[in-house]
Amino acid sequence: MAESALTYTSSLPPIEGRKFVCKRCAREYNYPQPGERPIRCECGWWYVNAGGAIRETYWQRIEPYRTPQDVRKIFR
Repeated sequence: MAESALTYTSSLPPIEGRKFVCKRCAREYNYPQPGERPIRCECGWWYVNAGGAIRETYWQRIEPYRTPQDVRKIFR
């Protein structure tokens, strides 16, 4: 019989207030605020709050690693 599965918990504090849920994998994040760093979801989608509207872009997380153009604009 296989050994029991190990469960890892996040070191981040629990999400309070408004949550953002990835449409593809249902992971929960703190809601992104305008001008803050984008959310980079585990499934490869990036979410940016662009003046109150959430913009989404897909970038693969495996090599070759790239960063979306939207993110480069934020961190100039």
